[in-house]
Amino acid sequence: MKKLFCLTLLIAFTTACVYTPAIQQGNILQQEEVNKIEPGMTKAQIAFILGKPALNTNLESNTWYYLYYLNPTSGKSTSKRLILHFVEDKLARMEGTIKPEKE
Repeated sequence: MKKLFCLTLLIAFTTACVYTPAIQQGNILQQEEVNKIEPGMTKAQIAFILGKPALNTNLESNTWYYLYYLNPTSGKSTSKRLILHFVEDKLARMEGTIKPEKE
């Protein structure tokens, strides 16, 4: 009986000490950087400001996907996305959950 109690106590202590790190994936999108994006900018200009997109398929090279996901150990999960559409290497349209703010 004493061995069973010690084993149960050991299992309880080891499971209580499990560390789960926050999971962060994708491009970190800062509003200040997104505010610098304007229609008519080239892909090179946008890549300089925001970096390369998280998802850029060869099938649709005129659409760039900036995706961000954060799953903290405690609290609410956060996800942001910015989708940029290009026509002839110039930014034509933006959509997503984060967009440039007007001053």
